[in-house]
Amino acid sequence: MFALFLFWPITFPLFIGYGFVLFGLFKKKAYLFLVMAALSPFIAYKAFQYYWFSKVLPPQIGITYPISINDEGGFLEGCGTVAFKVSDETLDAIKRDGLRFFSGATQGRGHPNDPYYKYEDWKETPVPSSWTNEGSWMLCSRLSNETHAKIVAPAKQKGAYYTSKHEGQLILAPSLGYVVFTFFG
Repeated sequence: MFALFLFWPITFPLFIGYGFVLFGLFKKKAYLFLVMAALSPFIAYKAFQYYWFSKVLPPQIGITYPISINDEGGFLEGCGTVAFKVSDETLDAIKRDGLRFFSGATQGRGHPNDPYYKYEDWKETPVPSSWTNEGSWMLCSRLSNETHAKIVAPAKQKGAYYTSKHEGQLILAPSLGYVVFTFFG
């Protein structure tokens, strides 16, 4: 319940949307309440994932909503791929400034003093061949083949930007308007 309170800007619209759909399906309010109670943990978990993974990105990169959040693993170890839609303001600044936009964008916004979330300096693509030797660097991705190919294509040519950190990579493709964080370990 704490997560629902903490993430109310995300969960409240979802509850309203589910409420309208479910109210039409179930005429009795008891069924509606039961279904909403059953969905609450899932909604809270998805809201927490959005909150957690948005803190991994540098604060200079504005995001609007998640495209995909996929992770696998346990409490301390895991891997995954997280894609966010980049804000229009950030895309405009990247188009205007290019690689200079990323100077200083080397620390996760939610972890200002944690060296684990310190990225290397940003570079323009293509990414190193080691990222794409075996198809892609996105090991635990449950992206559709189409979305996966859309992300890998700009990584192999000039025009996107990337960085990495211990156990993670970050690529921003202005042509797609996506920023993709991948992690393992």
